Amino acid sequence: MPPHRSAPVHSAPSDSPRTLSASARRMIAGLSLWWLASPVAFVLSTVVGLGSRDRDPLWEAVSVVLLWSGIGGVVVAPAVGLLIAFRVRQRPARRRFAVMGAVSLVVCVLALLFWQFAMECAPGQVC
Repeated sequence: MPPHRSAPVHSAPSDSPRTLSASARRMIAGLSLWWLASPVAFVLSTVVGLGSRDRDPLWEAVSVVLLWSGIGGVVVAPAVGLLIAFRVRQRPARRRFAVMGAVSLVVCVLALLFWQFAMECAPGQVC
């Protein structure tokens, strides 16, 4: 009777789930940090934009980059993070990005409402 041997060990391919999971975890962490840094980017954009009274082109460009970085963090980070979390089947990350998306949506709606009310003319004024 031949002795029982275990199945031969094959080397894992380069696209192993462990490697995908580690890179996915790094992407999830990076997108989470980007989302958390978005309010800081908005505030810095405002400070830099208001601080450059002489309209220096360099500081105007820095202000625009910070503004778009903040907008991207609010809009893009939760969407891409949710897609990655669904792809790698990480339930806690899915919940986190769903909450991040909901918070971002509420903040965007409130900002649009504030902008709408701020743009209204006072009675008796011509806009």
